[in-house]
Amino acid sequence: MGLGEKLMKIVVKVRDVVELAKRFEESPVLAMREVVSELQQGFKATLERVMDAEIALFLGGPGGQDNKRNGFTKRTFAVKGIGALELRVPRDRKGLFVSNVLPPRRHYDEAIEKDLALLNLAGLSTRTLSLLSRGLLGVKLSPQEVSNALHKLVPAAKAFLERPLAGRPFKYLYVDGTNFKVRRTTVEKEPTLVVVGVDENDCKSVLAMVQGDKERKASWEMVFNELKQRGLDAASVRLGVMDGLPGLMDAFAEAFPRARVGRCWIHKARNVLPRVPKRYQAAFKEYWDEVQYADSKAAAEIAFKALESRWGKICTDAVECMKRDIGALLVHYDFPQEHWDALRTTNPIERVNKEFKRRSKPMETVSPEGLKALLAFTAMRLEYGWLTTPITSARLKNLPKGRLPKAKSQLEAVEEHLLQ
Repeated sequence: MGLGEKLMKIVVKVRDVVELAKRFEESPVLAMREVVSELQQGFKATLERVMDAEIALFLGGPGGQDNKRNGFTKRTFAVKGIGALELRVPRDRKGLFVSNVLPPRRHYDEAIEKDLALLNLAGLSTRTLSLLSRGLLGVKLSPQEVSNALHKLVPAAKAFLERPLAGRPFKYLYVDGTNFKVRRTTVEKEPTLVVVGVDENDCKSVLAMVQGDKERKASWEMVFNELKQRGLDAASVRLGVMDGLPGLMDAFAEAFPRARVGRCWIHKARNVLPRVPKRYQAAFKEYWDEVQYADSKAAAEIAFKALESRWGKICTDAVECMKRDIGALLVHYDFPQEHWDALRTTNPIERVNKEFKRRSKPMETVSPEGLKALLAFTAMRLEYGWLTTPITSARLKNLPKGRLPKAKSQLEAVEEHLLQ
């Protein structure tokens, strides 16, 4: 058989087709099993012929001197879309022959391995997948095998997290750190530094998810430098929204000298409100909201003066804490009004964190490499949704039908990227 010839050819007679059609009418389930069985037998025969050719080539080469065939050994091997096959694998007397079709200690193809990794990332635990493996694949997999499959996606995950950023200007950056449980020699919570950008079309994108110490200025300097090395245009960045993590504001200002710094209202509330005695908190919060949701910057400044007048002597520490960052808290008023709601908080990063925790919960803990795959999976799932949901999403109601590009489902797009 030449290299250009087909390895498998299924011939079905017209009479057979008619009989099969009748069986589908009588019992669709049994008829479908018969079709699948025929396909499996054809696939099985093809693989065995390939392995037969493999050992013939091996025995005819340098490794075949004073060596001969020595029967067969049976192996179960699962193929995506086909199922589990009982295959006869040829052997040689010296035990030197190794098939490329069925490598040693392998009982399912790489396509299945990648699917297992995606299912694991999507939220099915390694134990659940192990329990389901025999019914789904025809072969029993251990939880460790499922866990190992995740590492197959690490190169693609790294490529996404380190992708070039040139050619897509980002005007706003959300910056924050979050903690994830990571398994090394022990299991501990480790920080990940996250940056989410908003481009000129008002669409968000996860730009960085880097493991590092969020309390150190040097860590943030490293993140911002890497973003610029990947092509991020520092001159296009006009605002950074962030928490008051140590050194973060200084590192951001040095990396993006043309940008303003905005403080997240949610994070600031966590610093201010605990300083207010419990009996005053509800009333203080009403004044707080008058500042946070004012109709203009001038109105917000007037509202803050009212808050300061009313609570300055009663809740001095809380008011002083708020006053220190009032300029950064009100900076969103200097940008288009349709962006105000989006620029008040670091909610996009909180969304990433929430989605990650939901995905990682069945896993309990992940390895450093597994973390990269899970971070990339989470980021891509969110990003494909963000492509058609800009930060001014309320204005989508006024767009003519058909203006938005058609997007693949998030899972389809992520699968295509990770499995390419």
